[in-house]
Amino acid sequence: MRGITGFVAGIAGLLSIAPPVATEWLLPAVAITFVWTGLFAWIAWRWGLAVWLVTGEILLTTVLCLLQDRLVAAELLAGGASWIAGVVTMTIVVVSLAWPPLAAVLGGLVVAVAHLVGAQAAGVADGGYTAAGINIVQIGATAVLATLLRSAARAADKQLSQLRDFEQRATIEQERRTDERLQNSRMHGSFLATLMVIGAGGIRATSPMLRETAAAQLLELERIAQTTEPRTAFVALDQRVHEVAARAGLKVKEHLSPCAVPWFVADAFTEAVAEALANVLRHARTESAEVSLTTDDGQVRIEIVDHGTGFDRASVPDHRYGIRISIIERLEAVGGTADVTSDSQGTRVDLRWSP
Repeated sequence: MRGITGFVAGIAGLLSIAPPVATEWLLPAVAITFVWTGLFAWIAWRWGLAVWLVTGEILLTTVLCLLQDRLVAAELLAGGASWIAGVVTMTIVVVSLAWPPLAAVLGGLVVAVAHLVGAQAAGVADGGYTAAGINIVQIGATAVLATLLRSAARAADKQLSQLRDFEQRATIEQERRTDERLQNSRMHGSFLATLMVIGAGGIRATSPMLRETAAAQLLELERIAQTTEPRTAFVALDQRVHEVAARAGLKVKEHLSPCAVPWFVADAFTEAVAEALANVLRHARTESAEVSLTTDDGQVRIEIVDHGTGFDRASVPDHRYGIRISIIERLEAVGGTADVTSDSQGTRVDLRWSP
């Protein structure tokens, strides 16, 4: 707006040459106005209304006001419609937008006084008081308007800040609940399944296999409790899977491609792999299994395959959580998928996750 006003005012000045205006005064004044207008607009657009920039605006306008008797025809001064009057108005607006109310009023008064002094020096019939009164009204109105705008902006910033705080708290709470559900999923997996089988009388006496299973599950509970990895950390999934396979109690043939995933995704994969291998040990009547880890097309995929007796998923009792919670729901909780297929030739567990 300041740029448009400056150029229009300069052109109006050139078109209103009349005695006592002399071209040797007007042409340099208009040229300086054009140059300053372009510079002002470019600097304000790039870096904002700096203090020194607004101060320069006040000084230039003040000089133009004091030279009115050489730059503006008398009949235009009397009517308050000179090109300098337009520059004065825009300067008052710029100062009010850039500076605090008190400083803006003082800066506007400097320009208004200079305008009045210049008009009196030019011999305006009313002494320049009409234009001075208009300038005073403009100073007050723009100061009030700028104050209201700043107040509204502060209120909007406060509301936005509160909204961001609320969203942040909601996100934290959502993540907490997700972590809680994931933890519950872990706890309701093979650990509780073992306890429920014992409680239901499914195992009437201790055995080496029961003791080994309980010891392994106790170690897993301790590992979960001691997990301190930050949520944003990436871990080597291939290493984690290798560690799980090493303590599975089976001969596991591994085909593991290097792969790093977020720690909670790694937890879901390794816990599902551990449950799948535990099922092989308990039910498949085989001593071997194969585990492969691939990362084709950006998708992380783990397959656990055995060539044991297989089983019928429809015949699995509802109280058995090994497949439904310990494998499928664990992967779904982190945005992945799990598919379990089985027949007389063996069982295949297919785990997938995409970033």
